[in-house]
Amino acid sequence: MSYTNHNILPRALSYEEKENRKKGIYDSFANYLVYCPKCKYVVKTNMYIQRAEAYIDELHEHGTVCPRCGDNEWTLGYPLGTLTGFVKFS
Repeated sequence: MSYTNHNILPRALSYEEKENRKKGIYDSFANYLVYCPKCKYVVKTNMYIQRAEAYIDELHEHGTVCPRCGDNEWTLGYPLGTLTGFVKFS
């Protein structure tokens, strides 16, 4: 497991985004990321929603802990400041 990009600060999905996901509503073109909500360590980026959710399940199933803080509460998110997961770096 490796840190993917030091320039990305993750944010949790909003309440509305989570509720929409429960209803099966999501942005099919968005890029999601998986991160540790405790210390903001990003483990993987640029995934479609179903792959990101499956990856979280795999991390939990294997007992994979965050290499920075040791927590095992991986979650789904977006890069801070975006609603689609697409970011541009200069």
